[in-house]
Amino acid sequence: MPSTPSDPATAPARAADVSSFQKSLIAALAVSTGVASKYWLELVAYPPGSARSLWLFVGGAWRHLDNPSDGIQSSVQAAFCNCPDKLEVAVWYSGDIIVGLVVRSK
Repeated sequence: MPSTPSDPATAPARAADVSSFQKSLIAALAVSTGVASKYWLELVAYPPGSARSLWLFVGGAWRHLDNPSDGIQSSVQAAFCNCPDKLEVAVWYSGDIIVGLVVRSK
């Protein structure tokens, strides 16, 4: 049965568009991982009106996590200041945005 302009398109007819969309989405959302070697915690958001951020140096560049919780802040600080010989911060990032992190033993 042929489709008319008033009939909705079926999924198979649109599959080619979805495939190219999925490829571009996957490329845009590529996630990299690494271990942070430095950290910087904004105590006050700068510039004013922006999100307060936790910055980690990973993969040769600074990456940020906006509005980190108190638990994340204290865990990252412990890894760098209290137990740097026993703990490290593993980071998942996309571009300059941190999408995940974990404090783990070395």
